[in-house]
Amino acid sequence: MSTAWDNGRRHARALETALEGKVSSYSKLAAVISRGTSSSAGSSSDSAAALDEEGVGRYKLVEEEIEELLGKVHLGSLRIDGDLGVLKHLSKLEQAIDDLVTLINSPSQPPSSSMQHAAQRHRETLDDYRRDFIRTRNNVDQAVQRSNLLGSVRKDINDYKSSLPSQTDALLADRGRIDSSHRMMDDTLNQAYATREDFSSQRTMLASIDSRMGGVLSQMPGINSLITMIRTRRRRDTIIVAVVIGGCMLLLLGYMFGF
Repeated sequence: MSTAWDNGRRHARALETALEGKVSSYSKLAAVISRGTSSSAGSSSDSAAALDEEGVGRYKLVEEEIEELLGKVHLGSLRIDGDLGVLKHLSKLEQAIDDLVTLINSPSQPPSSSMQHAAQRHRETLDDYRRDFIRTRNNVDQAVQRSNLLGSVRKDINDYKSSLPSQTDALLADRGRIDSSHRMMDDTLNQAYATREDFSSQRTMLASIDSRMGGVLSQMPGINSLITMIRTRRRRDTIIVAVVIGGCMLLLLGYMFGF
């Protein structure tokens, strides 16, 4: 039993070392995929698709190798096909652990405490690798699903944008017409303001002339009386002329009708 146990221990250590390297590589690829899916929202669709295709293909290959190593750790020389699912490997792993426990607990040759401790350590190591692998794979699946969702949303947005040019052109044309109307109204208002300023300047000028005339008249009071006398004489002359003309007309009528 000692020779078989030593061979099994060396084989288990070799598999654990290989498994550790594969899990590390798998975690790095998963990190690359997660970063790629996170940054693909701001990058072009072609580069994001290329990154997803390359990263997913590599992590699937490493995933199959890790599943195969997980099966070898506890199943000894039994080869497990890398295409089998993790659940199938776990079920076979549980059966192998049960067989190992049965061998250790054999009454014919009881194992030492070091053997039991070593078996327990291998079990815990495998459980740690399995948890890391499952957690990493779940993270990768979520990243891939998020990438697919972002790609679908991006496609919907692009389709929506491609249907907008006609509406956008119509809105731009309407805006151009509105801007043209605004410019015409501004020109009209500017002309009205200029006309109002002209009227204001003319009113100021007329008020100045009236003020000057009033000042001249106030400085020469004799002019008002002279103007009044002239107006009175003209009115008197007009009345005299009217009376003379009326008398002449009466005399002419009397002569014509024999009065």
